Amino acid sequence: MCTSISYLAKNDHVFLGRTMDFGFELNGHPIAIPRHYQWQSQLGETYTFKYGFIGIGRKLDDYLFADGVNEHGLAVAELYFAGEAAYAEVVPDKKGQLAAHEFIMWVLGNLSSVAEVKSASQEITLVDLPSKLLKVTSPLHFIMTDATGACIVVEPEADGLHIIDNQVGVMANSPEFPWHLTNLRNYLGLDPHSVNHRQLGDVELQSFGPGSGTFGLPGGYSSPERFVRAAYLRNTIQASTDTDANVTNLFRILDNVTIPKGAKLQTNGEMDYTQYRVVMDLTTKTVYFQPYNSLQLFAARLTDELLEQDQVTEFTVNPGLGAISLN
Repeated sequence: MCTSISYLAKNDHVFLGRTMDFGFELNGHPIAIPRHYQWQSQLGETYTFKYGFIGIGRKLDDYLFADGVNEHGLAVAELYFAGEAAYAEVVPDKKGQLAAHEFIMWVLGNLSSVAEVKSASQEITLVDLPSKLLKVTSPLHFIMTDATGACIVVEPEADGLHIIDNQVGVMANSPEFPWHLTNLRNYLGLDPHSVNHRQLGDVELQSFGPGSGTFGLPGGYSSPERFVRAAYLRNTIQASTDTDANVTNLFRILDNVTIPKGAKLQTNGEMDYTQYRVVMDLTTKTVYFQPYNSLQLFAARLTDELLEQDQVTEFTVNPGLGAISLN
């Protein structure tokens, strides 16, 4: 269960931010993949990536990423799509078959823009193939944005990959993305301005003060509620020409959809919580990473040096609160 936000700032920097909400401990941390990296899919097909990228992932037999941005500014995040995702069956010896959890690696290593994703989507078939980490086939859909600010959602359905332009710049979990867009029509009255007074018969009713225009903004942690809350905040946040201010703004939005431990339980009693938040600056190719147990941000930029390395670079993040002592 996750929430993601794409944002084009006033200084023309493009951002993609997300919360990673899950029960299973993913232990993700920043990792940089160099250009020309040779990668083998679970079905044994070998790819030599054209592009390098940086994102949040971990090492298994090979690397597994939940989000990232490549050297051309194409960024992707995967989100859980329970009860909705549909995959093809594996066909022996067929080229271009990937497990859903491998799709991010393929996209970031081979494509440079949203337009290329649209044109290349027919080259790949997402198949029913369990993750070696989770031992089940992960139901996933994807949000992608690029350096132009174009944003799409990619959802696997029975007839293949559905690509939908995302003009609200927000994504959550199930149901399917078009449903969430329709649901936004229930919240047309939301407004950052206070509600004016109203005459009701002989009584003049006054609002309780600032914030009355947001009455009805959903506050729970279900996917529809998080989608509406993120969409409202993303489209009303004060714009800035300063990169630090924009990163701060996006983390403040993510604060509103971050799930504390214990606030949301699965039917088996396990906790879904926000294991980490990340904001990616597609213009500078920088990831700003914050694990659950820290109030400190950790930044890593995809440099030319990292792109030209012979090996993958994994960044160490020291856990801890990150408080600065003043005495």
